[in-house]
Amino acid sequence: MRKIIIILILFLLVSCKPTFETVEKPTDYSTVIEKGRVTGVIFSENGICFLCLGDKERFTPTIDDIEKAENILKRNLQTINNQLINQVHNCPIIHKNLNSYRRQYFGYIGSDGSKIIYATFNWDRYTLMDRIKGYHKDESDNWKKEKEMVLDGCSYHWEIKINLDVEELFELDINGLG
Repeated sequence: MRKIIIILILFLLVSCKPTFETVEKPTDYSTVIEKGRVTGVIFSENGICFLCLGDKERFTPTIDDIEKAENILKRNLQTINNQLINQVHNCPIIHKNLNSYRRQYFGYIGSDGSKIIYATFNWDRYTLMDRIKGYHKDESDNWKKEKEMVLDGCSYHWEIKINLDVEELFELDINGLG
């Protein structure tokens, strides 16, 4: 019994990645990263960000930038999400389900010169009940190549901006219920 417990602990330690790691490079401008159950894609400054960031100066986030952004997010999301907008009627509460979303990361420079990560979050853990309700994820690899565009879907889809320099979240936008 003792050996089984030791083996389980070793397996958990080995399988739980302490930092994000690169797992795939689907295009010249996108890199898929993983840490535990969380998967995301970093888009380079030349990556496609349809209908976002307009004329902003872009930069390519590093894994260290993403680690910092995720830490800021974990510390501050519940506070900025205090109104629970569009998180009713069986829609997930985002700060309680953070690891259930796949992410897309785009970097840009703010008007004050600060580094900002614009991140999109799309639900990645659909259950049978979710599918019966009509919710499903795009199983293609398109999300690794271009910004996902999803209309409605409540808190299954949301986005936020993370200022790396002042360690603040802003412009939390959660999809509508329609």
